[in-house]
Amino acid sequence: MNTVIRDRRSLILGLVGASFLLATLGLAEARAGFPSENVELLSHIPLSGFPSNPSTGNDCWGYVSPSGREYALMGVRNAMVVVEITDPSNPVIVQSISHTNTLWGDVKVYGEYCYVVNDLGGGGMDVIDLSNVDSGVVTLVQRFTGGGLSTSHDVTIDTDSGFAYLCGSNLNGGRIVAIDLADPENPVIVGQISSAQGAGVHDAQAVTYTEGPFAGREIIFAAVGGTGLDIYDVTDKSDMFRMSRTTYPNLSFAHQCWASEDRQYVYLDDELDGVNETVIFDISDLNDPVVAGAYNSGVAATDHNLYVHDGFIYEAEYTAGLRIFDASDPLAPVQVGWFDTFPANDNSGFDGAWSVYPFFPSGIVIISDMSGGLFVVKPGTPPLAFEYPGGLPDMIDPSGDSFLVQIIEQEGGELDPDSPTLHYDDGGGFVDAPMTPLGKNLFEAVFGSTICAETVSFYVSAATIDQEILTDPPDAPASTFSALSAIDVLITVEDDMEADTGWVVGAPGDDATTGIWTRVDPNGTPAQPEDDHTPDPGTMCFVTGQGEPGGGIGENDVDNGHTTLTSPVLDLADEGGAIISYWRWYSNDQGNSPNSDIFVIDISNDNGSTWTNVETIGPAGPETAGGWFQHSFSVSDFVEPTSEVRLRFIAADEGDGSIVEAAVDDFAVSTVVCDEPVFGDLDGDGHVGASDLLILLVSWGPCADCDDCPADLNGDCSVGAADLLLLLVNWG
Repeated sequence: MNTVIRDRRSLILGLVGASFLLATLGLAEARAGFPSENVELLSHIPLSGFPSNPSTGNDCWGYVSPSGREYALMGVRNAMVVVEITDPSNPVIVQSISHTNTLWGDVKVYGEYCYVVNDLGGGGMDVIDLSNVDSGVVTLVQRFTGGGLSTSHDVTIDTDSGFAYLCGSNLNGGRIVAIDLADPENPVIVGQISSAQGAGVHDAQAVTYTEGPFAGREIIFAAVGGTGLDIYDVTDKSDMFRMSRTTYPNLSFAHQCWASEDRQYVYLDDELDGVNETVIFDISDLNDPVVAGAYNSGVAATDHNLYVHDGFIYEAEYTAGLRIFDASDPLAPVQVGWFDTFPANDNSGFDGAWSVYPFFPSGIVIISDMSGGLFVVKPGTPPLAFEYPGGLPDMIDPSGDSFLVQIIEQEGGELDPDSPTLHYDDGGGFVDAPMTPLGKNLFEAVFGSTICAETVSFYVSAATIDQEILTDPPDAPASTFSALSAIDVLITVEDDMEADTGWVVGAPGDDATTGIWTRVDPNGTPAQPEDDHTPDPGTMCFVTGQGEPGGGIGENDVDNGHTTLTSPVLDLADEGGAIISYWRWYSNDQGNSPNSDIFVIDISNDNGSTWTNVETIGPAGPETAGGWFQHSFSVSDFVEPTSEVRLRFIAADEGDGSIVEAAVDDFAVSTVVCDEPVFGDLDGDGHVGASDLLILLVSWGPCADCDDCPADLNGDCSVGAADLLLLLVNWG
């Protein structure tokens, strides 16, 4: 293991955790991890903020009470959560209605009731009374299991006719099932599509035509898995029939669809076609639809649920978040805004934004994200924007520090000049510090003293003259920027895995039969990295198994148990402020049983006799779909630093045969410096004396490396009389 001392910040990106990393990777652009264009973030509730402590999120819908108050209905793995968003900047969780665990859930509204189905957990369809939600009361009326109903992938409701339709239920091979909601608390199954008419409906939209040749008829537009677009006439529940079936180029799995408001076109997304493309169908003749075109958002992300409202298409595109398209030309929608709920990447895959709901009268839009929770956004340009002429700080002086904030007035917004404020917290709660005006809407944000070696969370705020308050990050204080309170950071241990430095593969109890940890130049698969993390010329890292180049995804992944990788012994006895950081990769979201396993990182301060958990990734949620991520932590937050500190990484596939891959690279130990260095203290003992004089004399003459010549006190790339004089002046 390479041991070095550095006087600057090559590892500073990871020293204070994930929020710090996001901030330093692109502060002004990423806004604490949520890039956007023409969409303003008003509030955010992460999964950890929901009372049921869910591991994933799924569908969302909206409800407006008779009083006009607006509510988000957020589906999570084990509940449906009602959140009031009447004040969209201050969401309030009203109530959580628990149900059995399910990765896939769906919720729709009819009148003052909502109906929740699931595709895995069983228990039928939840009937939930929202009539007293303004008083904080939400009631589970019943779990409807009529006809033997247990699970359903989706439910759609025609609010004009008062009928709900199950899609992909356990009742009849996925065919449409009609449910009468005339008594909304007591649904009644009244019909279903026959096997000859169609099966495998994944999602659908039900509407009643009020004009034109189909006036008075109730129609369903259905996305049917590997088949395409089906259109059904469901007017007569005893004789529902398919009117047409239309396929399209590159069909893989027709996932969901929605019609334009004039019902001339249907927009359909294919979840497995491998391209970011939404197909457009001309449905002016329901008996003979034709493929009329396609559009995309220009990224690789997988398109998911979409809805059409007021001439715009609002589409959840998993890792690319919300995408908004102007459909003024229905055959050539143009992207006009986006909000990225999953900043790690825009790759294809199944994490990030699941669904959106754009139908609130206020114009607010909600987004449900599988790993990010609930986002409340507003399309359009915010009235104020924040820029940082000198950048945002990643390290601040414990005795006090500052940075510049430029506030931009946009779209008619006018700044209240007394409102700009810095809010910062070093562990004792937020301190509000009014900014100092410097003219032309430029302000100085000033930190008071902070506790050295602590992570300082901070954000800025300002208000318009009509008292609309904006923050940066936009959802602060739920998200914040972060900086380390320190004079400097010294890297004392650095291991890029390019050489064998004493890491140990295997531990008592390891039982994995494949995917055993190995240090290699990795051969990539859809689950394992192709490259290590270290910048060129680095090539090596530890991965769980190595298959042949071009091999299959499961050729040498972890199977049938767990495998352990343990670090060399670290002597941290004299490093009370030691921080350990590493880059890791973890993928468990593919295979027959995705998101079932965990990746565990533990620390020991007694050479492995006892262990304390540092972090556990998975089974679902952020950072479980591959990609290099850095994690760092203060050793003293978990164990007392000793001379026998070790870390271990445990990857496992303990259940059904899922695809599990993990990797580790670029391990480092750093120490926070809290005191200003003494000028002339060449041996680091805190004062200038005889040993420093000896170091200077030994170094006498031209410096071999001008950037690494500590005895060159006057900076002229040579050690001589001037440096000796400076040392003597600071003697003592």
